[in-house]
Amino acid sequence: MSRTSTLEIIPLGGLGEFGMNMMVYRIGRECMLVDTGMMFPGSEHLGVDVVIPNIDFLSECGTIHGIVLTHGHEDHIGALPYVLARHDVPVWCSPYTGRLVKARLKEHGGNLAAIQPFPEGNDALQVGPFTVEPVPVAHSIPQACMIAIHTELGTVVHTADFKLDPDPPDGSGTDLQRLTELGNRGVLALLSDSTNAMVPGTTPGERSVRPALDSLIGRAEGRVLVASFASNIQRIRQLTELAAHHGRKIALVGSSLISHADIARSLGILSFPAGSRVQPSDVMNLLPAEVLLVVTGSQGEPMSALSRIAVNKHKDVSVEQGDLLIHSARVIPGNEQSISRLFNHLLRRGARLVTGKDAAVHVSGHPAREELKKVQQLLRPRFFIPIHGEYGQLSAHAALAADMGMPRDRIILAESGDLIALDGTTCQVVDRVPAGQVFIDATLEQVDLAVLKDRRKIAGDGIVVAVIALDRDSGEVRKPTEFVSRGVLADDGQDGLMELAGAVVSATISEATPEERVDEALLRAKLQADLKRFFRRKTQRRPMIIPVLVEF
Repeated sequence: MSRTSTLEIIPLGGLGEFGMNMMVYRIGRECMLVDTGMMFPGSEHLGVDVVIPNIDFLSECGTIHGIVLTHGHEDHIGALPYVLARHDVPVWCSPYTGRLVKARLKEHGGNLAAIQPFPEGNDALQVGPFTVEPVPVAHSIPQACMIAIHTELGTVVHTADFKLDPDPPDGSGTDLQRLTELGNRGVLALLSDSTNAMVPGTTPGERSVRPALDSLIGRAEGRVLVASFASNIQRIRQLTELAAHHGRKIALVGSSLISHADIARSLGILSFPAGSRVQPSDVMNLLPAEVLLVVTGSQGEPMSALSRIAVNKHKDVSVEQGDLLIHSARVIPGNEQSISRLFNHLLRRGARLVTGKDAAVHVSGHPAREELKKVQQLLRPRFFIPIHGEYGQLSAHAALAADMGMPRDRIILAESGDLIALDGTTCQVVDRVPAGQVFIDATLEQVDLAVLKDRRKIAGDGIVVAVIALDRDSGEVRKPTEFVSRGVLADDGQDGLMELAGAVVSATISEATPEERVDEALLRAKLQADLKRFFRRKTQRRPMIIPVLVEF
């Protein structure tokens, strides 16, 4: 198979992991990207703010004609500033996604002119050799879309995130008619969202949360706080309507929530009845039964609005006995502990708590198994590649396709970094490209893995700095060594230990040869090794040791 008659699909992130969704499509040396996502760090990523894919391959993949964004969630757009900083290419997306992306680029000093809207009516656009057609879908953020990529080899459908909501509040559901038309014309390959591939049945529509929310708000006697994702404009829209129905004023608390709402209002996607919205600073001046607050911080993020409210540190809002918190969001894996702490703080303040375990106050934005099957049936692809999920989700989605009758050799179970090659008759993983995670800290700079390892070590076993005064001529210790330590022992247990550590320093230097004493790097290494052994023996810990040599 010749290179020019082959379509290559190269995931740089999002396969075998949640987040960092980024896909390269290539014919010959002509390339296009679909999505440039990030993921949030885990507890082991100390001092890291965001994690993005390794994008080194983009410098060698060929000519990048542009980037197409499917929607505005961070796991699909969060790495865009880092990609554009190295590759000045156009970016196409919906108006809503464009507003979000431009706000992010302003923070990074990026090129706002690179962002272009999809053509009117979601008509197809040309990106190098690819004819790209956005297909509207329902999701938990406005103006999401699948991407149909038309090539000389055939059509590839990249679903990104979606659900088959039959009656979304904003009326913008998944365009099943267009999917049917694409299936009738013939689909070479389908790349489909695997997030809920293990969930049976169908995902309930967004309107399904309304009865439970209506009942809870209607029966509440105090303030009602609803914790939800800032991007879920349809949820906010329903809460706005319910607040007005029950005679409550609505307040949005949290900068990201306000930003999303402002964008939605400017695009005509969200509106507030006259006089229904109040500022957070006005909330405590109203009777509790007159207030409904939508707040950010559903995952227990330490500096979020809800976390500050929970510990009575928010400048405008406080929780009192009898107030109701409705947790209208899913618990993202890894956040269980922080969310539990948040709930405990609120309960101590006398709030009542309702979560998705108690009532139907949240629904997923991703398709369950029956919806995945329906998309397969509509599109009838020749080849199938599960995307978006850990290996378990990808594997479950692959098994689902096989159960529907797709031959196993036409199902490609790939992971980030695999190079998948398609021609008219075959589809297979043929190579690997550089892939992996890149850690970014608050300075917006990359964090080296060695630095991350040091941070983990300090967090686990502590750190000891030994300031050693040496005679410039003899190289002998001139005065007692001073120690500064953190995380090794409690203050009242360190005095005796540090005296013994000082004796270790003196012994190491006295036993050193003249050549070792004049070689500062070698002497530091010997001190480090002896002090490591000493602290491991005395404390059963392995603190980081930093010898500082000062000559007099």
